[in-house]
Amino acid sequence: MLNFKKSITVIALSFLICRSGFTGETELLISAASSTTDVLKALIAQFEEYNPDVRITTNFAGSGTLLRQIERGAPVDLFFSADQLTMAQAVQQGLVQQESVYNVAENQLIVVGRTDLSYPLADLEAIAGSNVRLIAVGNPDSVPAGRYARLALEEGGLWSRVSSNLIFTQNVRQCIDYVARGEVDLAFVYATDIRAPREHVNHLLTINLSEPIVYPIGILSSSKHPEESSRFITFLRAEKAQEIIETYGFRNFFDLPR
Repeated sequence: MLNFKKSITVIALSFLICRSGFTGETELLISAASSTTDVLKALIAQFEEYNPDVRITTNFAGSGTLLRQIERGAPVDLFFSADQLTMAQAVQQGLVQQESVYNVAENQLIVVGRTDLSYPLADLEAIAGSNVRLIAVGNPDSVPAGRYARLALEEGGLWSRVSSNLIFTQNVRQCIDYVARGEVDLAFVYATDIRAPREHVNHLLTINLSEPIVYPIGILSSSKHPEESSRFITFLRAEKAQEIIETYGFRNFFDLPR
Protein backbone atom coordinates (compact mmCIF):
# COMPACT_ATOMS: atom_id res chain seq x y z
CA MET A 1 0.00 0.00 0.00
CA LEU A 2 2.84 2.40 0.85
CA ASN A 3 4.56 1.81 -2.50
CA PHE A 4 1.21 2.34 -4.24
CA LYS A 5 0.81 5.73 -2.54
CA LYS A 6 4.37 6.67 -3.50
CA SER A 7 3.63 5.81 -7.13
CA ILE A 8 0.44 7.87 -7.09
CA THR A 9 2.40 10.90 -5.82
CA VAL A 10 4.90 10.70 -8.67
CA ILE A 11 2.12 10.16 -11.24
CA ALA A 12 0.23 13.19 -9.91
CA LEU A 13 3.32 15.38 -10.19
CA SER A 14 3.92 14.10 -13.71
CA PHE A 15 0.38 15.12 -14.65
CA LEU A 16 1.04 18.68 -13.48
CA ILE A 17 3.92 18.92 -15.92
CA CYS A 18 2.15 17.22 -18.84
CA ARG A 19 -0.49 19.94 -18.92
CA SER A 20 2.05 22.41 -20.31
CA GLY A 21 2.13 20.60 -23.64
CA PHE A 22 -1.31 22.01 -24.49
CA THR A 23 -0.43 25.66 -23.82
CA GLY A 24 2.79 26.13 -25.77
CA GLU A 25 4.44 27.39 -22.58
CA THR A 26 7.37 25.94 -20.73
CA GLU A 27 6.08 24.68 -17.42
CA LEU A 28 8.39 24.35 -14.45
CA LEU A 29 7.62 22.36 -11.32
CA ILE A 30 9.05 23.68 -8.07
CA SER A 31 8.99 21.39 -5.05
CA ALA A 32 9.16 23.76 -2.10
CA ALA A 33 9.03 23.64 1.68
CA SER A 34 5.57 24.31 3.13
CA SER A 35 6.85 27.40 4.94
CA THR A 36 7.57 29.07 1.59
CA THR A 37 3.97 28.77 0.33
CA ASP A 38 2.93 32.41 0.54
CA VAL A 39 6.20 34.05 -0.46
CA LEU A 40 6.81 31.65 -3.35
CA LYS A 41 3.35 32.26 -4.80
CA ALA A 42 4.04 36.01 -4.72
CA LEU A 43 7.46 35.54 -6.32
CA ILE A 44 6.02 33.33 -9.06
CA ALA A 45 3.30 35.86 -9.87
CA GLN A 46 5.95 38.55 -10.33
CA PHE A 47 8.21 36.28 -12.39
CA GLU A 48 5.42 35.14 -14.72
CA GLU A 49 4.37 38.73 -15.34
CA TYR A 50 7.71 39.39 -17.01
CA ASN A 51 8.20 35.87 -18.38
CA PRO A 52 4.92 34.98 -20.13
CA ASP A 53 6.57 32.02 -21.85
CA VAL A 54 7.07 30.23 -18.53
CA ARG A 55 4.36 28.81 -16.29
CA ILE A 56 5.31 27.57 -12.82
CA THR A 57 3.52 24.84 -10.89
CA THR A 58 4.24 24.24 -7.21
CA ASN A 59 4.31 21.23 -4.94
CA PHE A 60 4.51 22.04 -1.21
CA ALA A 61 5.43 19.63 1.59
CA GLY A 62 8.07 19.09 4.26
CA SER A 63 11.56 19.28 2.77
CA GLY A 64 12.35 15.67 3.66
CA THR A 65 9.13 14.48 2.06
CA LEU A 66 9.98 16.41 -1.10
CA LEU A 67 13.43 14.86 -1.23
CA ARG A 68 11.91 11.38 -1.05
CA GLN A 69 9.58 12.25 -3.92
CA ILE A 70 12.55 13.43 -5.97
CA GLU A 71 14.44 10.24 -5.14
CA ARG A 72 11.49 8.27 -6.56
CA GLY A 73 11.64 10.17 -9.84
CA ALA A 74 9.20 13.05 -9.42
CA PRO A 75 9.62 15.31 -12.52
CA VAL A 76 10.82 18.34 -10.56
CA ASP A 77 12.80 21.24 -12.04
CA LEU A 78 13.66 23.19 -8.89
CA PHE A 79 13.97 22.16 -5.24
CA PHE A 80 13.44 24.88 -2.61
CA SER A 81 14.38 23.48 0.79
CA ALA A 82 13.87 24.91 4.27
CA ASP A 83 17.33 23.82 5.33
CA GLN A 84 20.81 23.32 3.97
CA LEU A 85 21.10 19.75 5.25
CA THR A 86 18.33 18.38 3.04
CA MET A 87 19.71 20.25 0.04
CA ALA A 88 23.17 18.86 0.75
CA GLN A 89 21.71 15.35 0.74
CA ALA A 90 20.09 16.03 -2.64
CA VAL A 91 23.39 17.29 -4.04
CA GLN A 92 25.33 14.36 -2.59
CA GLN A 93 22.99 11.93 -4.33
CA GLY A 94 23.47 13.75 -7.63
CA LEU A 95 19.83 14.84 -7.72
CA VAL A 96 20.55 18.58 -7.66
CA GLN A 97 23.28 20.38 -9.60
CA GLN A 98 25.71 21.63 -6.97
CA GLU A 99 26.75 24.66 -9.02
CA SER A 100 23.12 25.79 -9.26
CA VAL A 101 22.46 25.98 -5.51
CA TYR A 102 21.93 29.42 -3.99
CA ASN A 103 20.88 30.45 -0.50
CA VAL A 104 17.78 32.59 -0.84
CA ALA A 105 16.55 33.55 2.61
CA GLU A 106 16.81 33.10 6.35
CA ASN A 107 14.02 32.44 8.84
CA GLN A 108 13.73 32.27 12.63
CA LEU A 109 12.33 29.61 14.95
CA ILE A 110 9.70 30.69 17.47
CA VAL A 111 7.30 29.16 19.98
CA VAL A 112 3.61 29.98 19.68
CA GLY A 113 0.69 29.18 21.94
CA ARG A 114 -2.98 29.81 22.41
CA THR A 115 -3.93 33.44 23.04
CA ASP A 116 -5.82 32.31 26.14
CA LEU A 117 -2.76 30.59 27.63
CA SER A 118 -3.06 31.10 31.38
CA TYR A 119 0.64 30.84 32.30
CA PRO A 120 3.75 32.79 31.23
CA LEU A 121 6.52 31.41 29.04
CA ALA A 122 9.53 33.41 30.11
CA ASP A 123 12.11 31.13 28.49
CA LEU A 124 12.52 27.77 26.79
CA GLU A 125 12.94 26.03 30.14
CA ALA A 126 9.32 26.88 30.94
CA ILE A 127 7.97 24.47 28.33
CA ALA A 128 9.06 21.61 30.57
CA GLY A 129 6.71 22.89 33.27
CA SER A 130 3.77 20.90 34.53
CA ASN A 131 1.28 23.30 32.91
CA VAL A 132 2.32 22.31 29.39
CA ARG A 133 0.55 19.18 28.18
CA LEU A 134 1.12 18.87 24.42
CA ILE A 135 3.61 20.53 22.06
CA ALA A 136 3.37 20.34 18.26
CA VAL A 137 6.66 19.86 16.43
CA GLY A 138 7.38 18.97 12.83
CA ASN A 139 8.74 15.45 12.45
CA PRO A 140 12.52 15.97 12.81
CA ASP A 141 13.18 13.22 10.24
CA SER A 142 11.37 15.03 7.41
CA VAL A 143 10.54 18.58 8.54
CA PRO A 144 13.42 21.05 9.02
CA ALA A 145 11.43 23.08 11.56
CA GLY A 146 11.19 19.92 13.64
CA ARG A 147 14.91 19.32 13.35
CA TYR A 148 15.58 22.89 14.46
CA ALA A 149 13.15 22.44 17.37
CA ARG A 150 14.94 19.28 18.44
CA LEU A 151 18.27 21.12 18.20
CA ALA A 152 16.95 23.92 20.43
CA LEU A 153 15.57 21.46 22.98
CA GLU A 154 18.74 19.35 22.99
CA GLU A 155 20.93 22.42 23.44
CA GLY A 156 18.72 23.43 26.36
CA GLY A 157 18.86 19.96 27.90
CA LEU A 158 15.09 19.62 27.48
CA TRP A 159 14.54 17.04 24.73
CA SER A 160 14.27 14.01 27.01
CA ARG A 161 12.17 15.95 29.52
CA VAL A 162 9.48 16.95 27.03
CA SER A 163 9.64 14.10 24.50
CA SER A 164 6.51 12.45 25.91
CA ASN A 165 4.59 15.70 25.33
CA LEU A 166 5.53 16.08 21.67
CA ILE A 167 3.07 15.65 18.80
CA PHE A 168 4.87 15.26 15.46
CA THR A 169 3.40 16.78 12.30
CA GLN A 170 4.03 16.37 8.57
CA ASN A 171 4.80 20.06 8.05
CA VAL A 172 5.16 23.24 10.06
CA ARG A 173 1.77 24.62 9.07
CA GLN A 174 0.03 21.73 10.78
CA CYS A 175 1.65 22.90 14.02
CA ILE A 176 -0.05 26.28 13.69
CA ASP A 177 -3.39 24.60 12.95
CA TYR A 178 -3.14 22.44 16.06
CA VAL A 179 -2.58 25.51 18.23
CA ALA A 180 -5.42 27.44 16.59
CA ARG A 181 -7.83 24.56 17.22
CA GLY A 182 -6.70 24.16 20.82
CA GLU A 183 -5.40 20.62 20.26
CA VAL A 184 -1.97 21.48 21.70
CA ASP A 185 -0.69 24.09 24.13
CA LEU A 186 2.43 25.14 22.23
CA ALA A 187 4.13 24.68 18.87
CA PHE A 188 7.52 25.30 17.31
CA VAL A 189 7.07 27.18 14.03
CA TYR A 190 8.81 29.80 11.89
CA ALA A 191 8.45 33.52 12.47
CA THR A 192 7.10 33.87 8.93
CA ASP A 193 4.19 31.55 9.77
CA ILE A 194 2.59 34.24 11.92
CA ARG A 195 3.50 37.24 9.78
CA ALA A 196 -0.23 37.68 9.26
CA PRO A 197 -2.22 37.53 12.53
CA ARG A 198 -3.73 34.10 13.15
CA GLU A 199 -6.81 33.79 15.35
CA HIS A 200 -6.12 32.14 18.73
CA VAL A 201 -2.35 32.01 18.07
CA ASN A 202 0.15 34.10 20.01
CA HIS A 203 3.93 34.52 19.57
CA LEU A 204 5.43 33.61 22.94
CA LEU A 205 9.16 33.11 22.48
CA THR A 206 11.92 33.59 19.90
CA ILE A 207 14.57 30.86 19.82
CA ASN A 208 18.24 31.66 19.26
CA LEU A 209 19.80 28.67 17.52
CA SER A 210 23.46 27.76 17.12
CA GLU A 211 22.94 27.48 13.34
CA PRO A 212 21.00 29.77 10.98
CA ILE A 213 17.79 28.64 9.29
CA VAL A 214 18.73 29.02 5.63
CA TYR A 215 16.57 28.30 2.57
CA PRO A 216 18.53 27.13 -0.51
CA ILE A 217 17.15 26.53 -3.99
CA GLY A 218 18.72 24.40 -6.71
CA ILE A 219 18.08 22.95 -10.16
CA LEU A 220 17.44 19.23 -10.50
CA SER A 221 20.00 17.30 -12.53
CA SER A 222 17.07 15.68 -14.34
CA SER A 223 15.31 18.95 -15.18
CA LYS A 224 14.23 19.20 -18.80
CA HIS A 225 14.20 22.99 -18.54
CA PRO A 226 17.52 24.02 -16.97
CA GLU A 227 17.64 27.33 -18.86
CA GLU A 228 14.23 28.48 -17.62
CA SER A 229 15.01 27.17 -14.13
CA SER A 230 18.22 29.19 -14.10
CA ARG A 231 16.22 32.22 -15.22
CA PHE A 232 13.98 31.87 -12.17
CA ILE A 233 16.95 31.71 -9.82
CA THR A 234 18.42 34.79 -11.49
CA PHE A 235 15.09 36.52 -10.90
CA LEU A 236 15.27 35.64 -7.19
CA ARG A 237 18.47 37.65 -6.96
CA ALA A 238 16.87 40.78 -8.43
CA GLU A 239 15.96 43.72 -6.23
CA LYS A 240 12.21 43.29 -6.73
CA ALA A 241 12.35 39.65 -5.64
CA GLN A 242 14.43 40.57 -2.61
CA GLU A 243 11.79 43.11 -1.61
CA ILE A 244 9.06 40.46 -1.85
CA ILE A 245 11.10 38.03 0.23
CA GLU A 246 11.52 40.61 2.98
CA THR A 247 7.85 41.63 2.81
CA TYR A 248 6.93 38.08 3.78
CA GLY A 249 9.10 38.20 6.88
CA PHE A 250 12.19 36.43 5.57
CA ARG A 251 15.65 37.91 5.60
CA ASN A 252 17.09 37.93 2.11
CA PHE A 253 20.26 35.90 2.34
CA PHE A 254 21.73 35.41 -1.11
CA ASP A 255 25.13 36.38 0.28
CA LEU A 256 25.23 33.52 2.80
CA PRO A 257 28.05 31.02 2.25
CA ARG A 258 26.92 27.87 0.46
